[in-house]
Amino acid sequence: MDIESASLFGLLTILAVGIFTPGPNNITAISHSAVHGARSNISLLIGMVIGFIAVHLIIGLTVDRIDEDSILFSLLEWFGILFFILLGIIILRLPIERLSVDEDIKKIDFRHGIALQFVNGKEWAFVSVMMIQFLEGFGGGLTGILLITSITTTAGLLSMILWTLIGHKLMDTLRHERKGTIMLRCLAGAIFVFAAIAILGLL
Repeated sequence: MDIESASLFGLLTILAVGIFTPGPNNITAISHSAVHGARSNISLLIGMVIGFIAVHLIIGLTVDRIDEDSILFSLLEWFGILFFILLGIIILRLPIERLSVDEDIKKIDFRHGIALQFVNGKEWAFVSVMMIQFLEGFGGGLTGILLITSITTTAGLLSMILWTLIGHKLMDTLRHERKGTIMLRCLAGAIFVFAAIAILGLL
């Protein structure tokens, strides 16, 4: 099965944004490991993976049932592009100097990891956009859903492990006036490039 290069580029762009910018999952991972130790995150990460996969399957199967020639699907595609543009703007305006970890976090386990995925609005938005924009490019149907899910889940798990082990260093890099600015501008630039490619594809 051939994967469209534009879809692969877009998916990797979103993954890069998710890995290198703070969100509910990675902030929870770094805060929990800082207070309770890295080993305490094992159960939490297992729960995150289970919830992550469940969210992907729910959204993927829903998107797959929508007729690609319908007005609704066209509107969803444009919504996805607008989401990318807004995401790029938000990243450029991210108040990196105020980023911090929660030092009062209680010890949590896999149950909380699962539940977090269902109340994580950022994740639902990201996964919805990924499935709307890239499912067809990955072959569509259950095969495409599972392929996207496997790629993003693997990257997400590696990201959480990374934030668990060296999250403080990543936060320091983001807070650094020069390094943080360069990193965020590169991520935002990649998002804007993909948005432009997607717009040209719909026109």
